[in-house]
Order: sequence, then structure tokens, then C-alpha cells
Amino acid sequence: MKKKLLLLVVIYIIFIALGLPDALIGSGWNLIREDLSVSLGTLGIMTVAIYSMSVTATYNAPRLMRLLETKYISIISVFMTGFALMAISQVNQFYQMLFFAIPLGLGAGAIDVSLNHYLAANYEAKHMNYLHSFYGIGVTLGPTIMAYTLSQNSWRKGYIIVGILLIIIALIALVTRKLWAKEPKKEREDNHAHVKMSEIVKTKGAIASILVFLLYVHIESLGGVWIASYFYLEKGVSYSTAALFTTVFYLGLTVGRLTSGILSSRLKPAHLVKIGEMLIIIGAGLMFVKNAPIWLYFIVVGMFGLGCAPIYPNMMFLNSVYFEKNKLSKMVSLQMALGYMGFGVLTPLAGLFFDKVSISFYPVFILIVSMILFVVTMRLMYQKHQTISSEAVVE
Repeated sequence: MKKKLLLLVVIYIIFIALGLPDALIGSGWNLIREDLSVSLGTLGIMTVAIYSMSVTATYNAPRLMRLLETKYISIISVFMTGFALMAISQVNQFYQMLFFAIPLGLGAGAIDVSLNHYLAANYEAKHMNYLHSFYGIGVTLGPTIMAYTLSQNSWRKGYIIVGILLIIIALIALVTRKLWAKEPKKEREDNHAHVKMSEIVKTKGAIASILVFLLYVHIESLGGVWIASYFYLEKGVSYSTAALFTTVFYLGLTVGRLTSGILSSRLKPAHLVKIGEMLIIIGAGLMFVKNAPIWLYFIVVGMFGLGCAPIYPNMMFLNSVYFEKNKLSKMVSLQMALGYMGFGVLTPLAGLFFDKVSISFYPVFILIVSMILFVVTMRLMYQKHQTISSEAVVE
């Protein structure tokens, strides 16, 4: 029991490593783009580069998990992302940053899908919420570090500090590798067996489930990538204050996921998802308020993050309820691959719109996408409820 608890702590620490780099570029972009002499919308190119690599990693995750145990995937991936961040801190041309997006995106995607599958298959819903709250700790700490280094007029120091933290976490994972239970090759091959795409598509609720992840990740990435630029350009705040809006968004996300873990013993995962989506819609609506004091905008952004909190981990846990075990890893990999497209395709397209038209439309994007997400989620839950009910009657 003690060994299992220590392993859970290590897994949580690894998820901090997953979150640490995610909001660095968004929170620091106002200075990065001036230093590298590129436009506001160029951030979209970097986002596409990182997340196309993450899509590649997540889509091929079942194959990777057949080949390697989860612990080795995690150790290699955290080292890879740490060294990529250290390298990015030294670039002097934007194209060099794009090159190091390759290991950064591959490493993040591999960690994400392998640990999400591991937790969904082996732990309770509360552990999934806690896991993603540790991602929230990492993704909150990242822009906080960046805000500090921006106050010293340096974005490069932010990347160096976070890169060092990731390498330290990778070393922790390496030293504690014996805590992990063995994952025999035969077991890995059975759990991650090849499932045809046609079979997944025909599974009731699969398309709606994948769409939920696509839309949700797009919404979360709108918060992480563009919120600092929105408040810098529209509200006239400083570089460091703009970066703090990113911090507050992810702080709301982290607190919300910790709260979701506590509430999961009283509320069903589906109920937590619905509450979160309603909070996002309310938060997006409040962003339309003009000329409010800065502290009020911080509260609204915190509510936005709080609303995002329960959706991803509880939808990920519901996979183990909604889908058969032999389809689980394939479903998770597809959900996350399409989810990364929400980050790597839809969010950059939004950025292109902001660059060419106006970033003042930022709250409009959040409101429209969150309302579509709510409708799709309700449809999915209704479908699966009907299926589960009918199966219970047959039994």
C-alpha cells in the first residue's frame, strides 16, 4: 500500500512536468515576439508546430505503450521536454524555436496519453481529478515564473528555470522507477491491442466524445495562449500583469480540479462536467463588461479557469464507464489527438483572426465554442445513459 501511494505521488509530480511548459510561450509572447521580430499571429505557427507533434505522439500512443512500459515512456519524455526548453532559451531566430518544438510536442503527447490511460484503467475518479490538478500546478507555476523573469525584462530565464525543473523531475522519475508494477509484454499487447478505426467510429458515442475533447481543449488553450495578449492589447496592462492573467486562469483550473477531487465522492463525474461548462459560459459572458477595475477581471478569469477544471479529467474517467476495456487506449489516444488539434489548429486559426481583425473578439470565441461544447456534451451523456440503461434491462 505504501509503495502504491509513493507511486501515485511520483505520477502526480510527473504531471506537474507536463503542465510547466504549456503556458510559457503564451504568457511571454509579448516580449518574445519583439525580441525575435515577429508578429502577434506568429504565435499560431509555433502552436501548430508543438501540437502537430503532440498529435503524432498521442495517435501512435497504443503502439508506443505496446513497446514500452509507462514508466519508461514518462522518464524519456520528461527528459526530452526539459532539454527542448533549455534549447529554446538560446534561440535568436524564430525558425530555431520551431525546430525545438518537435521534441517538446512529442514528449508532452507521450506523457499525457500514457498516464491518462494508466489512471483511467487503474484508479478512481478522484485520482484522475487530483492528477489533473497537479497538471494545473505545473501550468500555473510556468507563467508565474515567466511573469517574474519578464519583470526583469527576460523571457529566456523563464525557459531556463522551467527546463531545469523538468530535468530534476525526470531524475526523480528515474530514481523511483522500481516503484512501478511490472507491465509484462503480453499484458501490454492485450490492453493496447490494435483496434480498427472503423470499429471505433461505429461505437455509440465515440464521435461525440472525441468532439467534446476537441472543443474543450480549444477553449482551455484560448485561455492559456491568448488571455495575456487580450489584456495587454485591450486593457493596456503591462507585460508582467498580462502574464499574471494567465497565472490566474491556471490557478482557477488547479483549485477547481482539487475541489473536483473532493466533490467526486458526492457528485457524479457527469454532474461535475455540466457545472464546469456552465461556469465557462458565465465567465465568458462577464468578459464583455467594459471599463471594470482590473481586480474584477482577475475574478472573471479565475471563474473561467474554475469552469474548465472538471471537464477534462472527468470526461477522461468516463471513458472507463462508456467504452469497453479493449477499446480504451484507442479511444483515449483519439480523443487526445483530436484534442491537441483543438490547441494546434483551432487556436492558431483564432489567433490569425485576432491578428488580422481584432483581439477584442476574444470573449466572443470563448462564448460561442463553450455553448457548442455544452450541447455536444449533453447529447453524448444522453446517448450513453440510454445505452447503459438498456444494457441493464437486458441483464
